[in-house]
Amino acid sequence: MVLAAFLQLTHAQSNSQAVLVRKTGGFGSKPGEMKFPTMIATDKQSNLYVVDQHNHRIQKFDSSGNFILMWGKQGGAEGEFNYPFGIAIDSKGDVFVSDMNNNRIQQFSADGQFIRSVGHYGTANAEFKYPYGIAFDKNDVLFVIDAFNYRVQKFTNQLQFISAWGSAESIGIKLYMPHEIAIMPDGNVIMSDRQNHRLSVFSGNGNLLRRIGDYGEGSGTKAGLFSEPHGIAFSSAGDMYVCDRYNFRVQQGNGKNDFVYSWLTGDIFDDSKNFPLGITVGANGHIYVTDHYAHVVSEYKLMR
Repeated sequence: MVLAAFLQLTHAQSNSQAVLVRKTGGFGSKPGEMKFPTMIATDKQSNLYVVDQHNHRIQKFDSSGNFILMWGKQGGAEGEFNYPFGIAIDSKGDVFVSDMNNNRIQQFSADGQFIRSVGHYGTANAEFKYPYGIAFDKNDVLFVIDAFNYRVQKFTNQLQFISAWGSAESIGIKLYMPHEIAIMPDGNVIMSDRQNHRLSVFSGNGNLLRRIGDYGEGSGTKAGLFSEPHGIAFSSAGDMYVCDRYNFRVQQGNGKNDFVYSWLTGDIFDDSKNFPLGITVGANGHIYVTDHYAHVVSEYKLMR
């Protein structure tokens, strides 16, 4: 269903207007339904890959929200998942998933065929304590948030270990590690430091460069303040989009640490559901957001 409804413009300093194109999903376990979706990724054709976390599977949709296929079930064997979280796609179109409670990264073809995996519970290189967000840079280097080892690990797209960096102090832990990670247009790494209500920018080798944002929560919270930021994505033009979870909105940044526009993902400030969690920008320029408690993917088009 195409809603094409103009959403509320908040803290506007730009000429953008977010238009809700459609919502895909709904609570359930049938194909196309979801239970607490987390992260989302798009390929070069703007197909969507959604981590359907509590169904322990990945679902694939076309850019219009039509269901294509799904794979996975709960378990520990190859191709099975135990509360997966993050997802990323390399330049060849292979799909990588952080299988959080199995403490591993799994690699699949675009049609869901298992290729390989790396990791199990531990502290050595290529071992994990609950991997969360993952992201590829332009050289197909995979960055993995290894949450309770308080570090980021780097791998090739053959899942061969490269290096690791980080510590509780350098990353800025308060209660938990950051959940989500993205690669900036300049090659630096940005993570959503959710419990500190900010974003942290590092070099690819782990040098802290800057912090962005501070705490703010409630209806009318000004741009650039966050309440548990999660998903981060960049457009081809270099614009940054951040899921500001407990402010029930997406914030748009201009790449210079300035947040120029935001919109509420539930049309109103509503703490009963509408928790934006994961976000990606398709090759078509549309923005796709997973709503963790509404069990849907919302598709937006920015009108300028």
